[in-house]
Amino acid sequence: MLNIEKIDKYFGQNCLFKDASLLIHPNEKIGLVGPNGSGKTTLFRLIEGTQEVDSGKIEIVNKIRIGVLRQELEESQRNLLFETIEGDPELTQLLAEQKELQKQLEENLTPPPAVTNRMGEIDHRLEEIDAFRAESRAGAILLGLGFKKDDLTQPLSAFSGGWRMRVALARLLFSRADLLLLDEPTNHLDLESVAWLEKHLANMAGTIIIISHDRGFLNRVSKITIALENHTLIRYVGSYDSYEKQRDERRRLLIKSAEKQDQEIEQIEKFINRFRAQANKAKQVQSRIKHLEKIVRVERPTKDPVAPVIRLPTPPPCAHEVLALRGISKQFGDNLLFKKQNLTLQKGKKIGLLGPNGAGKSSLLKIITSTLTPDEGSVIVGDRVKIAHFAQHTLESLNPEQTIIESAQESAPKNCLERELRTILGGFLFSGDTVFKGVSVLSGGEKARLALARMFLSGANVLLLDEPTNHLDMGARAALQKALQSYGGTLIIITHDRDLMEGVCDNFWVVGNEKVAVWEYDLKSYLEQVTDIVGESKTAILDGKTEKKTGSKLGNKELRQESARIRQVLSKATQKAKKRIAVLEKEIQTMESTLKEIEDKLADPQIHNNPDKNELKELVAQSGRLNSSLIESMAQWEDLSLEIEEHEEQAQNALAELK
Repeated sequence: MLNIEKIDKYFGQNCLFKDASLLIHPNEKIGLVGPNGSGKTTLFRLIEGTQEVDSGKIEIVNKIRIGVLRQELEESQRNLLFETIEGDPELTQLLAEQKELQKQLEENLTPPPAVTNRMGEIDHRLEEIDAFRAESRAGAILLGLGFKKDDLTQPLSAFSGGWRMRVALARLLFSRADLLLLDEPTNHLDLESVAWLEKHLANMAGTIIIISHDRGFLNRVSKITIALENHTLIRYVGSYDSYEKQRDERRRLLIKSAEKQDQEIEQIEKFINRFRAQANKAKQVQSRIKHLEKIVRVERPTKDPVAPVIRLPTPPPCAHEVLALRGISKQFGDNLLFKKQNLTLQKGKKIGLLGPNGAGKSSLLKIITSTLTPDEGSVIVGDRVKIAHFAQHTLESLNPEQTIIESAQESAPKNCLERELRTILGGFLFSGDTVFKGVSVLSGGEKARLALARMFLSGANVLLLDEPTNHLDMGARAALQKALQSYGGTLIIITHDRDLMEGVCDNFWVVGNEKVAVWEYDLKSYLEQVTDIVGESKTAILDGKTEKKTGSKLGNKELRQESARIRQVLSKATQKAKKRIAVLEKEIQTMESTLKEIEDKLADPQIHNNPDKNELKELVAQSGRLNSSLIESMAQWEDLSLEIEEHEEQAQNALAELK
């Protein structure tokens, strides 16, 4: 559906793409990866047509519709449902035309046949595109992205920039575009909305290309990874984790090929230099010179940017009970966040705060740090407890007149040595003379890294982290996660990064439904429940535990019989699906193995250097066919697995009702 053929793109002397080619097939879920500044967003603009290639071409088959995520919608008095439905231009145009023709029919008792025929065509097309469920479909998307039912009829102008960004995403998901280009779609989303989006994208029809710094998000959504490497586009089958393994193996093979080629060239040059002056060897020398000129050099892969390694200082000792919330209440206007809540935080605990945006997570952290006063109740801080708070306003509070090292010194204890400062800063990729760089010229990601370094240097033993991965690239996120996993102090974290939350936190608090409650289970079970519940009914699980059904009055014998019947129904309902899954798994394994063999062949430079391109073309075509079949089989596998899960869940619920 999309063919990128030998494109070049320069910005001044900066080369982004050189002889880059790529073929994208229908219904592929693709993660687009590469270092910052390598050209990911530029590629989107080239595909969209808002920028032009310097040479080469981008062919879009059958005039497919391309949907692009806009950063924010302009202010409007139209309600959220209307704004979302307008994301489908064909639907909007048909409804407007239908309205106009309906008006003509009402005014003319004997309308011309062309009008009645067109009305029939419109009705048929509206039925094809499921127009009569448009409002319910748009509403489901908005609810999944965190809006409440009452929000759907509110004007767009009533919402802040972050929420408008969600409406822009909702419009795009509703649009029925053939190709979606999503640049950081999880920005401005909470953990719950990200989990819903993952499921929605995985089950959507159409091709999706995603740029994201969220490794877990890419792993759960993408089945193909396109990497920007050496100014070209390399296609890998599999998620981000799979891509990393394949990339490392491909680099190993390229380096091996380059070394072998270097040896060959060295031998040829030795022969030429040795026998150049001998007349009886002139023919052989000329032959080798021509051969040398024809050799296409194997381009060695560039090294990855140095990954940061964050080494956190040991936190100072403090009391066992670091925090206690006593009767905390907070309300903004009619919005009651929580009422008379009591909680304690023990030393060494790592708490993840769960709950949708607006539930009061950030407000709770501000109350703990005394930057927000509760309406009633108090926060008791334990002996020798020092709290550090990282939030988005932390970046804005950095002094632009300072250098990096001056900013770090300001936050560190007075007895902190420069060596210790540089060790921490080095972990955040501020090393050597870069520490004398001015804060005013730092990018958003650099400011975030500096703010985190200042927090860790502060001597705190309780960290409050509000979306610490915003502005961080994938390497910095991974380094932060490792550092927090080994951190010996106490922390509370708010993040939409599921991997970070899951990898660091050992306990969870759920904020919502006017409570701050301990969640007794793992993060996966919380997200599964949240994504299965729409709109305001999400609050039903925010108490920290699910409601138990009333007890059954059946006797022991009847209980056993009914339990056996439920299990028999489950076995019968899932029998065909399980058999088909077993067949699909074998097919998928075979296809993946064959694709790996093809990828290995394509990684060999000799096949690219061969003037006869028939074998190369056949391998690429075979790879495309296998990729399409693999995606189709994996989609079937996922659908069948979900079907089995639904049957099993129904059976579990039925069994639970018997107890």
